[in-house]
Amino acid sequence: MAKKSVEVQVFDSDFAVYLRESVTYEIKMESRSRSRLRGVVLMCILLAVSGIVYFGYFCPEQVCALTSRDTSWSDWTFRFPIQDNLGKPLPIHSNPVNSKVSSPGLSYDDVLNENFQFDMNAHDVMVFLHIQKTGGTSFGRHLVRDLDLERPCTCQRKRKRCYCFRPNRNEIWLFSRYSTGWKCGLHADWTELTSCVDSELDKNEGDSVKRRYFYITLLREPISRYLSEFRHVQRGATWRNSRHWCGGHVATPQELPRCYKGSSWQGVTLDEFAACPHNLAANRFIEQDIT
Repeated sequence: MAKKSVEVQVFDSDFAVYLRESVTYEIKMESRSRSRLRGVVLMCILLAVSGIVYFGYFCPEQVCALTSRDTSWSDWTFRFPIQDNLGKPLPIHSNPVNSKVSSPGLSYDDVLNENFQFDMNAHDVMVFLHIQKTGGTSFGRHLVRDLDLERPCTCQRKRKRCYCFRPNRNEIWLFSRYSTGWKCGLHADWTELTSCVDSELDKNEGDSVKRRYFYITLLREPISRYLSEFRHVQRGATWRNSRHWCGGHVATPQELPRCYKGSSWQGVTLDEFAACPHNLAANRFIEQDIT
């Protein structure tokens, strides 16, 4: 709707002055109310942002947690073995739901307060968990060849094995394909490594030492990784020498049947690859998603 402007001529000088002052006062009052409104809105925004920052960074977890975090055993306890801070498996109580047991390992406060910096001169060991088709081969080579160390790894020509010793003694600090070989089996997973690394190092060094283990791995977008493994298997790869740990022993063919007959699964279609319920590519897909 179009607005019409009306012009009013006032001949009485006193009234004209009064009218001008009145209009000016109303304009000033309106301007002040608008500036006050802006100030209130700005203050509300600042308070909201400050509250978010406080609750996100400074508020204690016990007070601000949206859900209660019990220290009782969760469902994951029964699916995956629990390890202590040395990477060794801990025994699970026969009836952990009804028994009062404390959560093993390190608490959140321990992680914040303890020093978790890798110490090359102590008994710290870096363990590389190599998940198939994540670029682990290239990364493993970088670990033994390209790190700027006080005592670099010694690699022999035409051999895949390198010697990665601590600066002050001939003791291994890196457990990986190129430093120790596949001591715990080809592409050993978390369960296999945590039940194997400590004893293998004891054998290698001839002594039982209390070590700290730092596990590292590479992750890849799960679908791309799955398709990459499918194409690798389609070309004839089997990873037949992989050792699969199941309930404290090597998995039997009945516990982990093969998805193919013959020497390999070469030429498999994607539908056949995805349809096999025992396909470990799906396990690796889920493992990455959980991690």
